[in-house]
This record gives sequence, C-alpha cells and structure tokens, in this order.
Amino acid sequence: MKKLIPLIFILLFFLIIKITNLSVRISDTNIYFNLADQILHGKLIYKDIFFANFPLFSIVSSLYFILLGKNIELFYLTSTLEVLATTSLIYYITFKKTKDYVVSLTTAIIYIFSFIVLSTSDHQTGTITASLFAVLGFLFLQKNKIIFAGIFVALSLMTKAYFIPVPLTFFFYLLLQKRWKDLFSFSAAGIITSLLVLSPFLIQAPKQLFSDIFGFSLTRPAGIIKDEVGWFFIKRDPLLFILLIFNILNFRKNKFFALSAIFSIILFLGFGDLYYLYLNFAVPFICLSFYQFYFFFTKSFNLQKLVIPTIVFVFVIFNLFVYFSDYRSLQKINNIDQIVNLIKKEKPDYLYGVHDITPALLYMTKVPALENVTDAYDYFFTRKLLDKEFLTKRATQTKTIVIAHGASYPQFNIEEQVADEIFDKNLLLKYCKLIGSFPVYNEGVSNRMNLFKCY
Repeated sequence: MKKLIPLIFILLFFLIIKITNLSVRISDTNIYFNLADQILHGKLIYKDIFFANFPLFSIVSSLYFILLGKNIELFYLTSTLEVLATTSLIYYITFKKTKDYVVSLTTAIIYIFSFIVLSTSDHQTGTITASLFAVLGFLFLQKNKIIFAGIFVALSLMTKAYFIPVPLTFFFYLLLQKRWKDLFSFSAAGIITSLLVLSPFLIQAPKQLFSDIFGFSLTRPAGIIKDEVGWFFIKRDPLLFILLIFNILNFRKNKFFALSAIFSIILFLGFGDLYYLYLNFAVPFICLSFYQFYFFFTKSFNLQKLVIPTIVFVFVIFNLFVYFSDYRSLQKINNIDQIVNLIKKEKPDYLYGVHDITPALLYMTKVPALENVTDAYDYFFTRKLLDKEFLTKRATQTKTIVIAHGASYPQFNIEEQVADEIFDKNLLLKYCKLIGSFPVYNEGVSNRMNLFKCY
C-alpha cells in the first residue's frame, strides 16, 4: 500500500488541476450534453437527431446526465474521472507484467501527464470513454479472457468510430499468433456486442444510421490540415512519438504494440477529416509499451534504474508548463452566468447560433432552438443539410437571439461582429442588434461571444 501512495498522489493532483478549473467551455461537449437531454425527452438519434458516429456515447452521455443531476459542469468532469480510471488500469496492467513499481508508476505518469490527455480531458467528447474501454479490452487479453476482450473492444469502437485501429490491432495480433479459437471468440463477441448496441437504431432508423455515419463522416473534407495535426502531436508529445517509432521497430519482440502503431499511422494517413483529439485512440497503447522501451535501453546501455524515469519527469514538467501557461483556460467561458442571465432577461422565443456553445445555452436557459436546429455545425451548411439564408431570415422574423463568434482587435483596427459562415451576415447585421459581447480565449482568431437580438 505504501508503494501505491505516489500513484494516489498523482491521481489526486490531476483531479485537483481539473476541479479547480471546471467550467463550461466552447466545446463539442455542449452538443453531447444537449443530446442527452433530447434523448431523455424521447428523441432518437439518427431518426430525430443527426448523429455522425456510432451510438454508444449518446447512451453513456444520457447516463452521465441522469447520474450527475443534469449538471453541465459535472458532465465536463466525467472525462477527468475516466482518465483517472484509465491511468489506474495502465498502472495495474504494467505492474502485473513487470512487477516493477518504478516502471509501472512511470508508465502511468506518461499517460496522465501526456499533453494530449491534459488538454483533451478538459472536454467530454467520448474519446477518453473509448480509451477506457480499449484498455479494459487489453486487460482481458492479457488475462486470456478473450470474450471479454472482444466485448470491450467492440464497446470502444461503438463509442467512437475512429477507434477502428483498436479492433484491427486485436484481430491481426490473434491472427499472426495463429490463435484460431481465440480469434473466433474475439470476433464473435465483438460482432454480437456491436449488433446489440446498434440493434435499436437498425430497427427504427436503418437508412438514417447508414447515411449519418457512412454517408456523412466518410465523405466530409478535412477541417484542419493533417500535417499540422501530426506536427502538433510530435511537438507537444515527443516522448509518445519516440515510443510509437520504437514500437514499429520492435515488431519482432512485441507484435501487438507494433500493429497498434501501424494501424494508427494508416488511419492518420487515410482518414480525411482527422483532429488532434482523435489521436487518443493510440495513446494508451503507446504508454503501455513503455516497459519494453525502458528495459531495452536500460539493459543495452547499462543505465541506472532511474535514468529514463528522470528523463520522463523532464518531459512531464514541460507538458505541465505548456498546459498551464497556454492551454488550461483555452475555450473557457468565465462569464457563462452573465450570458444566461442576459438571455433570460430578454425572454426570446428561440435561440440560434454556433454549435460549440448554443446547445449549452439552450439547456441552461430553457429556450427552444430555432427550427429545432440544436447543432449548427459549419459543414451541415456546405452539405446543404441546413440553409443559412433560410435560418437567418427565420431569426429576423421571430423573437430570436442569435449567438455568434466575433473577433475584436482594436490595436489592429479589427472589429468583426460575426465571424461565422452559418449566418447571412448582411441580413443578420441589418435586422438584429448586438446586445452583448463577451471575451473568450478561443482557438483561431475569434475572441468574442456576441449575442444579437432580432426583435
């Protein structure tokens, strides 16, 4: 128990970091929170609500929504709790494999204080949920409980479709090992689990399910230049990148981690619209491979036991410094109560606005969405699923408050009240009045949240 104290301290430190900075943010988290509310009011994803992923996280979101008393800030905190659970599992798996406390603790530290986990766990988008399921699948693989491995790997995929490298890794690992019975058990368990998760939606909305997931997601263009995503990962988490390359070179010694690295790279190169947080599908397995990296270099160069952990500690300190200085408050809305109170004071009939905050405001103000548009994602307009001229015109004809991003840089004589392509700007600025402008620390050029009154 004494040797677990450092792990407990690390988990508590991470929890304190997150709790003391808990807030509603400009985030897709708000979409999932609002989605949970709609589901519990009888709406069905795919049939009544557009949903461009597999369905499990919508169910998990609904459970969180109920268990946390419909509190949106606590909903944000669930990703932190998932990180704590995943880190504990990573420590447990590594210790069972190595019987080495130093290596196990270092592995846990690499995961929990990797920059990607530090930054993406400020949001709840289901990515860490899928990581937790994937690590549970690996745990059961190590215990040779193949059916449970298949179940949890399938749950990982059903949570986030871009976790496809995980089931591929497990499948081809068992295939290369020629474990035919295990391969059949794993595949059968995974397929049955996936069908059970999908079955309600296959029965009630089969056409919409395939259209939303495959017709939309597989054909959407890249929102961010992929080279920038890759370079950002390498720059912010060089240790993870080094371990990724080591795993490929170490194919003969450990095929599982090598396959995970290879399929991760294939997805990165092959999937068009890939974002930084998606790379979480590779991170747990990169971290779990650390023990092989550690023992290889410690034995090959006759290093003292704490040399590599000390180097890891330096990387962690750097990650924490960058996170605290530039990213901890990114997209945080410090004045959410002011925005909510302003909307309630104006008593609109509808809200319409940007997808990354409007869903939260819909719930917090209890004002319905204009034309039932709760997720005005930019690409919905380019794909003609939504019409910005029609929606903007409807806003000007009804008692609607419009929420838009803005950009205000007086030092450069820049004052852009509407910085989004989901509105007919000329129509909006002609018929609607700016009633509130709130500073936000956002990604990109926008740094204001602007509210317009169209009545």
